[in-house]
Amino acid sequence: MSARFFSRLETWVKANHLAWAEIIQQKSWLRAARQAKNLKGVDMARRLGVSPARISMMEGDELRGAVTIKMMQKAAQAMDCEFVYAVIPKKALETDVAQAVEKPRMRIQQ
Repeated sequence: MSARFFSRLETWVKANHLAWAEIIQQKSWLRAARQAKNLKGVDMARRLGVSPARISMMEGDELRGAVTIKMMQKAAQAMDCEFVYAVIPKKALETDVAQAVEKPRMRIQQ
């Protein structure tokens, strides 16, 4: 990775600060993605070849920061998603995202 990559990433975060503000507030990506895909824990368990209790444990592990990257990748694949792991320059987050959380400029209707 180069300085150019981080510069482009910082530009993207600033340009998409409303989306980024929502992203960083998300607590459980596994649960949110599963629910957005209308998958019950039982369905997810079947796709991963684990017990439904393991899905609940995995989502709890994510909240505690104990889930592995490998498990996140497997879960994403089971939901037909792509797992993305990123390190974002703090400079990009300090101003624009803080302002977006305080006063959104537009509302997204669902």
